[in-house]
Amino acid sequence: MTIPLLDHELAQDELDWMRDVYAAFDAARASHDDPREALRAVLGRPEFGLETPMDLTGNGIWRGGRNRHGRNVAGVFLPRVELHRHPFSRTDQFAMYVRGEADAFSVSDAGEPVLTPVTGGGHFHNAPGAPHAFLPKVGKPVPEDWEIAFIAITPRNLQEDTVAVTDETKVLYQRITGAVAPVGV
Repeated sequence: MTIPLLDHELAQDELDWMRDVYAAFDAARASHDDPREALRAVLGRPEFGLETPMDLTGNGIWRGGRNRHGRNVAGVFLPRVELHRHPFSRTDQFAMYVRGEADAFSVSDAGEPVLTPVTGGGHFHNAPGAPHAFLPKVGKPVPEDWEIAFIAITPRNLQEDTVAVTDETKVLYQRITGAVAPVGV
């Protein structure tokens, strides 16, 4: 199957929306025992409504959101590492919270593995084909309830465009993290 390349820059209103969502979430978080519930409450506010609303029910991925640029907007909650790439789609991920600490794995333009500390509101841009993953902070104890939550803005449903990383990327991942790359996508 041939999938067309979808690479884009986020529009300023998309960046502004994310900044405002994170600020509201950060302010609301202290009034909720569970950060997921704080995020659900914030994303349910009328001022953060999307052209097509996100389904905020359940504890899995909150799908179905679409902004005025036609891009998908989803709330993602990962309790484990998912190392993968999207050969034909740019993805933008905005960290909302981490139970514990996290790093973002990527590969530099020079082909070197990179770990970037994840902070709330952090924006992670993944160009088409770029391997990426969020993982527990390297060298730190991992809490049993470790989880990272982020908002993803993508040009398409990525189920058709998510593939495993190369063996070379797995070697880079192991070199910088000290852990075997997770199996599967």
